[in-house]
Amino acid sequence: MVKKVFKLSATLFGHEQDVKSVAVMSNDEVATCSRDGSVRLWKKGSNDMWQDTILYKVDEFINSLCYDKLSRLLYCGGKDTLINSISPLLGELGQEPEFVLVGHKSNVCALNSSQGYILSGSWDATAKVWFQGALKHELVGHKASVWDVKMLPEVGFYLTASADGTVKLWEGEKVLKTFSNLHTDVVRHLDISPDGDQFASCSNDGTIKINDMDGNTLRTLKGHESFVYCVKYTPCGGLVSCGEDRSVRVWGPDGAVKQVIRVPAVSVWDLDVLPNGDILVGCSDSLARIFTCHEGRVAPQQELDTFAKEVERTAISSQTMGFDESKLSPSEALLNPGKEGQVIVVKSPNGVNEAHQYTQGAWTKVGDVVSSAGNDKKKEFEGKMYDYVFDVDVTEGAPPLKLPFNANGNAYQAADDFLARYELPASYREEVVRFLITNTTGVSLEQDQSSTSNGQSNSIPQSKPMSVLPVREYLDIRSFSPDAIFNGVVKLNAQERSFDDEDLAAIGAALHDVEDNYELLFAQASIIRSSWSNKIPAYDIMRLIVEYLPHADAMSEFIEEGLGSAMPQLEMLTVRTLANCFKNKKWGTELMSKNAVYDSVFQTIEPNRPQASKTVNLAVSIATLIFNYSVMIIKSGNLDLLPTVADALNNKFGPSQMIQDSEEAAYRMLVAYGNLATVEPTLLQFAKSIAWIKPVKEKYGHLSRFSHVFADLL
Repeated sequence: MVKKVFKLSATLFGHEQDVKSVAVMSNDEVATCSRDGSVRLWKKGSNDMWQDTILYKVDEFINSLCYDKLSRLLYCGGKDTLINSISPLLGELGQEPEFVLVGHKSNVCALNSSQGYILSGSWDATAKVWFQGALKHELVGHKASVWDVKMLPEVGFYLTASADGTVKLWEGEKVLKTFSNLHTDVVRHLDISPDGDQFASCSNDGTIKINDMDGNTLRTLKGHESFVYCVKYTPCGGLVSCGEDRSVRVWGPDGAVKQVIRVPAVSVWDLDVLPNGDILVGCSDSLARIFTCHEGRVAPQQELDTFAKEVERTAISSQTMGFDESKLSPSEALLNPGKEGQVIVVKSPNGVNEAHQYTQGAWTKVGDVVSSAGNDKKKEFEGKMYDYVFDVDVTEGAPPLKLPFNANGNAYQAADDFLARYELPASYREEVVRFLITNTTGVSLEQDQSSTSNGQSNSIPQSKPMSVLPVREYLDIRSFSPDAIFNGVVKLNAQERSFDDEDLAAIGAALHDVEDNYELLFAQASIIRSSWSNKIPAYDIMRLIVEYLPHADAMSEFIEEGLGSAMPQLEMLTVRTLANCFKNKKWGTELMSKNAVYDSVFQTIEPNRPQASKTVNLAVSIATLIFNYSVMIIKSGNLDLLPTVADALNNKFGPSQMIQDSEEAAYRMLVAYGNLATVEPTLLQFAKSIAWIKPVKEKYGHLSRFSHVFADLL
């Protein structure tokens, strides 16, 4: 019996950004949607070439798509929260939708159809069931985004998958069962078995589970090296899956991997199976691809060769694939057979570490392995060079959703910048961070090995070498979206009427070049602070420009009012402004080192207010401020500040539940304590007895960046 092997059949060129979802209509018609805001219909012509037509186009990204066979309509959803129907029969751009389904409050991230019903999942933590344009059921109960929703063969019964890590079984709007032990991370996708008595689930934990309807896992499929985004049953009774590890995997009915197909893209976002068994996938490189095991539909050899070379040129992070760079396989290993999907790393004659995968009975190069500590193949993004520029979907995505990162960078800062750039929900911050940690090196505040001008470190000699402490570089909190701030100013100005159109245009332009326009922005921020009832835009602008202000006296009124505000958001922005003061080279450290300033700051901020306890951003802001004070003490050697900062760490902010509930806030506080311990030996001696150290260690000590600091301290 000849073994079926999938090969490239066609590459669908047309989209300008990530292809987020795909939908099969027939063997000769498929549809795709993209972050470029378009839905495209692809038809296979008599010459076996696929031709596309743009059916729908909006400014904001679209990332969910389905085809309803009964109505013969496509449905698409995305950032605008609407679900629009499109007729592929009309085949034209600008058509009016037959149905516009309105009800979600955030991005529509999942769409499915079954027996004439449309099912949708959203970042708003709900799923909805629609019938003939009307809302039939609203499924409320998940604590985070609903990444998928499926109908069982019996109408009225549903399964939902969520970022809260659970799968729920519903009858109508009633939760029958919650399956919380299937996966250890976000559950991304579900598929119901052909006979309806089992379902497959996949997750960010890298596994696929085959489960019965009671939530019992019958089989676990392991092999993916990162997040698994989609899994579907095939006509032959097996499964096909795709994910963040650049692969499409074909599984047999027995759960054994039959083939691993590598693609030259970071993410394979979605897949669907054609009636003839071919596989359609949507990728982060703006392309959709079709793979077939039918020789008559395989692409010409030239296309196959080009595809293979693109895969070979792929750069793969050693951290992502879990490769220990000290353990290379000898090149002779390529002479021996392996297991399907097995990957080994060998050093090529020119000294490059190459990843080779065993598939179709032979070893094939699938990329160059780059060091987890960075690589020489820097990539450009917005005029700057980075070790990595990912095309990534997150808890938290929007066009172009490029995520730049340097191997020695701080993942939380990168996540903040990413979310602000694309105006994404703050709830997706932790998932972006997990993605960066998974796909690069993890995150640490790196030790600065530099010394003072006389060649001596300000830190006292330690009894043991420290791997992280002390950290000597100030952190700032400057991530922002110019358009988001500008839109807020415009919206509030409609009520306040302080600025005319010319003023607004000047503000909008200045926000795109803050350093050169800080004077104009300060003047407008002063007007907003002094006369508007909602002062948030003024403080958001101030924390951006404080680094460039020539005089510190411009700060006083802002700080006094902001710290005294009952609004957590205003207080948070004020603390961010104070943290950013350390970056002002003219007067920053001079101002922040004044006794009157730091005493007032630490007396005024109240971390345990009921409102504040829910504000993660405030926690990170406070932690950054304290961290910067610890850096200033090390840099200046001014120990007069140490008692106040240490008291804030030990007695006021450290024990705060608000701080402990935020991983990044806890980490910055821990490093701040460690910094102080390098100049005050008693802090090092009493570290084990500090009240908040133990709960932070229990909660986060398993994370490498925390464990390294604890190793220095304890």
